[in-house]
Amino acid sequence: MSKTKQITARAEAKKVGVHQVALEVFAQYGFRRTTMNDIAQAAGISRPALYLMFENKEHLFHELAVYLLDLALERARTALASDGVFEERFTEALLVYLKTYYEPVITSPHGEELMDTNLSLAADVMMDGYGKLVNTLTKEVKEAEKQGAVSFADTSLKPKPFVELLLASVNGLKKKAKSAADFRKRSKQLVEIFLRAISR
Repeated sequence: MSKTKQITARAEAKKVGVHQVALEVFAQYGFRRTTMNDIAQAAGISRPALYLMFENKEHLFHELAVYLLDLALERARTALASDGVFEERFTEALLVYLKTYYEPVITSPHGEELMDTNLSLAADVMMDGYGKLVNTLTKEVKEAEKQGAVSFADTSLKPKPFVELLLASVNGLKKKAKSAADFRKRSKQLVEIFLRAISR
C-alpha cells in the first residue's frame, strides 16, 4: 500500500471511530444538547481536529446517517449472500438492517428528537438508503420467485410493491416499540407473516 493510501486509510478509520462515538453521544444527550466539544472529548481528539473532519454538528450528523445506512446495507447484503433458505436469509437481512440503522435511535431516550432531526438534516440520505434497500430486497425476492421458492400467484402484489408494503409496515412499528428487543420481535413477526403469504 502506498503512503498516500495509508494516510487515507488512517483518516477514514479515524472518521469511522468518530461516527461510532458520535452515535453514542447523540443517543445519550439528543441532538440539541450535544455539542461538538462533547463529541471531540468522547472521541479523544481536540475540537479543532474534529472541525477539520466536519464543518459543524449538522454536517457530522448528516455524515453519520450516510455511514450508518452504508453499514446497514452492507450487513443486509452479507446476510442475503449467506447460506440458508430464502426465508431465513431475507428475514436476517432485514433484521440486521433495522438493528444497525434504527435500534440505536429506538433505544435512546431522545429517539423522537433524533428521528425528527434525521428527517430534517438527512432526508436525502434516508431516501437514497430506502431506495437501495428496496432494490436489494426486491432483487432477492425476484430470484426466489424464479427459483420457485415463492409465488405471487395468490396475491395482487408484485415483488417491488410487496417489499415496499413490508417496509412501510415495519416503519409503523418504530414509535410503538417499547424497546429494541420488542421492535426486533415485532419486526420478525411481521416479516414472517408477509413471507407466509408468498411461500410455496
